[in-house]
Amino acid sequence: MIREWRSLLGGAALILLLVGMGCQTGPAPIVDTPPGWLETIPQDDTSYYAIGVSGPTPRVSDAWDQAIKRARAELGRMIISQISSKGTIISSSSGEYVREIVKILSDTELNYTEVVGRWADRSGVYGPPEHFYVLVRMEKARAESVLRSIK
Repeated sequence: MIREWRSLLGGAALILLLVGMGCQTGPAPIVDTPPGWLETIPQDDTSYYAIGVSGPTPRVSDAWDQAIKRARAELGRMIISQISSKGTIISSSSGEYVREIVKILSDTELNYTEVVGRWADRSGVYGPPEHFYVLVRMEKARAESVLRSIK
């Protein structure tokens, strides 16, 4: 009789184990929702922000690098525009001077910018598929200091 109970309990435990395994959920779904900063670039009193997007590239690391480089260049152009409108630099500066300032402000080796957001649009939810987006920022005080040093 004890053997029958052990077999019965063992069978019940096996059934419960199999049922429990069958009810497990799969891996968490990948969230493909674009971040809010793609629609509304952050603005605050301490930093400038810009977005860069990659084109399709064979390697993911190249796509991220391309997006970062484009974001930094955009940030440089945006800073020139913001500061020029405040009269900090002469708005009639030659195109070459402005290009040089953009290059300095966006130079990755100077570490003046910080990547604060990344998003990969693998399925084309926001734009073309396999494009990568980054949000970069630079402290306003740092940007203004760099511009004063090259005048």
